[in-house]
Amino acid sequence: MVIQVSETSLKAVTNAMVLLIQQAKQAGISPHSIRRMRLFSTKEVCNIIGKSTTTLYNAEESGVIEPPERDPATGRRIGYTLEQVNILRNHFGIVPKAKRNNPNERLGITTALYNFKGGVGKTTTAVNISQYAALQGYRTLLIDMDSQASTTALFGIIADEEISENETVLPYTLYGEKNSLSYAVRPTHFDNLYIIPANQHLSSSEFEAVSQISGGSQEDALEYFQRLKDGIDTIKDEFDFIFVDAPPSLGIIGIQTLLSVDNIIIPCPPRMLDFVSTRQFLETATQYVTRVAEDKTFNSIKVMASMYDRRNTMSREFMEVMNSVLGTHMYANQMLHSESIDNSSAVFQTPWEAEKPDKRITDNMRSLFNEVINDLTLRNGNNG
Repeated sequence: MVIQVSETSLKAVTNAMVLLIQQAKQAGISPHSIRRMRLFSTKEVCNIIGKSTTTLYNAEESGVIEPPERDPATGRRIGYTLEQVNILRNHFGIVPKAKRNNPNERLGITTALYNFKGGVGKTTTAVNISQYAALQGYRTLLIDMDSQASTTALFGIIADEEISENETVLPYTLYGEKNSLSYAVRPTHFDNLYIIPANQHLSSSEFEAVSQISGGSQEDALEYFQRLKDGIDTIKDEFDFIFVDAPPSLGIIGIQTLLSVDNIIIPCPPRMLDFVSTRQFLETATQYVTRVAEDKTFNSIKVMASMYDRRNTMSREFMEVMNSVLGTHMYANQMLHSESIDNSSAVFQTPWEAEKPDKRITDNMRSLFNEVINDLTLRNGNNG
């Protein structure tokens, strides 16, 4: 009888959540209603491409890009799209620093954002750094390996309504039906940024994965755990950066994620509970990787202080401890806690997409992500 009540209650709440999503869509607060990148002003475009307004206007007149529309009330230019900015980059031969020696070659740098404690800013960081890399002119792929699919939602996709398991990594990693991960790569509203989405099947697939691994040899298990890496290798030369939003656990998919990348970023807020959880994550990850693939090495493993509130005394004190103890194992810049990030997420956006970006936060992320990108390119043999 208790089981019957429980099942009925779960179904009732599930139905209520379905109705909630439908009404949110009607109210205009679903992912679909927000999927656009903001426009860039003439000044911003000139700063990005390092050219004068005269050169920009000449490019318009010569047909490199279409002139932007004008506001009927003021006659002022409305702004340029990111796609237009990238067309101008290509036209003027402007490439990011790390690609100046070989502008036509992709860097193929693979990095996972990982920590198995929730609420540390893992997904927020994964999405924002991927968007920033694309803004800098790097062709970027973001792979969502978290069955909660929050990353997928931030790109305008309600995962379990719009994404089947055939559009995730599973046809390659679980079923072995594909010879490349290219089938799952899809463009986003953010020019130069692509995504492989997730849905709840990633979580349920672990049960089927167990049956594939159990009873086999250690070599068979290693082959299975390395399937995600093999899949990424089939598309790696198409991208400069591949970021992976890892699951908040170290199950089978978590181990696959660890083995698939050359670099790991570990978001960790300056809080004691998060210190403890991060230590547990690192200890467990070390044990699993050693057991499954003892020869696995990484080019970079660094902690990133996330959700840092400079106004909080305890947070500042813990930040000092992190700096003194972790030293070079941690990025010098921090990801600040901000209401603007929370508010943007609430409407399925990031600060990079906001019509009026919070300059304090975008400047902070720019400093942090430049440090990360420089470190990754250096440690992966691409120093421009």
